[in-house]
Amino acid sequence: MFIFAPVLIRIRSALPLLSLVLCVGLSLMVEAPKAAATAELPKANIRLINGGVVQSARYAGLEIILPSQVKTYWRMPGDSGLPPSFDWSASENLAEVQVLWPLPERIADPSGTIFGYHDTVIFPLLIKPKDPAKPVKLALKLDFAVCGDLCVPMTDQASLSLDASTENVSDTERVKTFLAKVPAHAELGMSDRLSLISIEPQATDALRITSNRPIKDLIVEGPTGWYFGDATQQSAMVWQVKILEKPTKAALAGLALTVTLVSDSQATETALSLDATGSIR
Repeated sequence: MFIFAPVLIRIRSALPLLSLVLCVGLSLMVEAPKAAATAELPKANIRLINGGVVQSARYAGLEIILPSQVKTYWRMPGDSGLPPSFDWSASENLAEVQVLWPLPERIADPSGTIFGYHDTVIFPLLIKPKDPAKPVKLALKLDFAVCGDLCVPMTDQASLSLDASTENVSDTERVKTFLAKVPAHAELGMSDRLSLISIEPQATDALRITSNRPIKDLIVEGPTGWYFGDATQQSAMVWQVKILEKPTKAALAGLALTVTLVSDSQATETALSLDATGSIR
């Protein structure tokens, strides 16, 4: 495992803050030895586990074990942080691996709100072999970040042969547990599950999002350069999300979004693109 010196991982870019960011970065480099001496660097352990066959599909799992008070990040880290990056290029007999993302925690942080995980998280991995008659050997290089009193980017590696020798009931059940925490796919306006009804622009800096059932939270993700604030409730099924930052001259028309809706009983995820008016319904 390789641990780098503490760094400022990411904050939303803004030209007026550039000099401040540079100063903070220099300060961190100068103070890193002192900080390391007074605060323990956060740690994490990773391993790959065999998830067995679930409904005719082959699964593995990436387990990240975190000490108390240490967190790691979701695919969209929020106001600061670094999402995990997966490199499977050294694997054997692997045609495709799909990383599935359990619903993250919403965590208060000095920088704002982050989305991530505490304690232990397992990312279910949907595996497609090149040759189904042969075992898959997974080889992972993982770049990720962990935060305690300090935040550090990390690189670690893990490997696993997906064959009978690595199968056990305990690991299979643990992968199933986290698979159940992955938001279900939902199309716009579905009636049999929690889903979006509409998205409408509000002035120039917010979106009004309506669901078909009461929700308690939602998360909006956009492409690089787009950042959205915490959702604020207007009614049980109508929420507003502010656009905190977007690329220069960017428009809502055609914008690709992923919206995760969370109720007391389920979570769903919808990928969509806004129409020419910046709406969808």
